[in-house]
Amino acid sequence: MKNVKLIYLAAGLIAISAPQLTHAEDPKPAPSPNREEAREKFKNLTPEEREAKMKEFREKHPEAAANMEKRGEGMRQMIKDLGLDAEELKKLPEAERRAKIKAAADKKMTELNQKKADGTISDSEKEMLKKLEQTKKFMEEHPGGPGQARGPGSHGKPEPKKSDK
Repeated sequence: MKNVKLIYLAAGLIAISAPQLTHAEDPKPAPSPNREEAREKFKNLTPEEREAKMKEFREKHPEAAANMEKRGEGMRQMIKDLGLDAEELKKLPEAERRAKIKAAADKKMTELNQKKADGTISDSEKEMLKKLEQTKKFMEEHPGGPGQARGPGSHGKPEPKKSDK
């Protein structure tokens, strides 16, 4: 009887410690550099070095590269739908480019909202209006671009709402 209890006790201890033993063997992934550090590194590279780094990244991370390409295609389509010239936009400074896109998007949203009010909006135009509204909301939340914080003193987290008392 004592031997059976001892065997159960040993089996229980092994069962409890087994996950910890297998988890200890897993190597921890290297911490990824934050976006600002990566941006600074790329800013100081020559165009050839930058292209080589991007190619290396795409080879190491095919899923992320595919996701980036998908977002790029979406942006190119949106630019086209707004009636803007992508090549012309590339030549502008970022602030001007953002302002021009915002103005075109606001104009298109006004046009689509008018069609919606008239009841003449198509399904594809409804989808475009929805995407434009989402993009406008994002641009308002991130005035400096995707890598920027939402406001002064913010660390990428929304500020807590103040309760009225």
